[in-house]
Amino acid sequence: MADTSLNENRLALLIWQTSNLWQSKLRQKLKESEITLSEYLILETIYLLKQKKINITQQDICKNSSIDRSVVSLRVSKLEEKELISKQQPQDKRSDSLILTTAGNDLINNIIDNIIEIENELFNKLGSEIFNFTNSLKLLLGKKIRIRAKLND
Repeated sequence: MADTSLNENRLALLIWQTSNLWQSKLRQKLKESEITLSEYLILETIYLLKQKKINITQQDICKNSSIDRSVVSLRVSKLEEKELISKQQPQDKRSDSLILTTAGNDLINNIIDNIIEIENELFNKLGSEIFNFTNSLKLLLGKKIRIRAKLND
């Protein structure tokens, strides 16, 4: 495929365009549920963390979703207004524990598979390179990577 623009070889712009494409596809799907992408990511994070952790705080959400603390704080309030999450006082009382309400749990259960399917449609185009691509992005972000050992036939 021939380059159609002077910017098609600029890696940073390609990453930005890919991120915009991913966000656009997810926002289209989330519009049906009347939640934003940030709200979805917060709900999904609580949903996934509740399998490992009893008390889930806003700090846990920030750490596990990479969403800025101020955005999490604002969106948690919106999700409470929508009655998709609620706050509970944990035993140590230092910070509220966030839980999904029945409506929040139902919403996530209804859309998480669709979101995963949309992401797979986008990223499965990488084929066998998806593992290396993921590691490359992690390297750029300063995160640890996994090395896949090659087995001799």
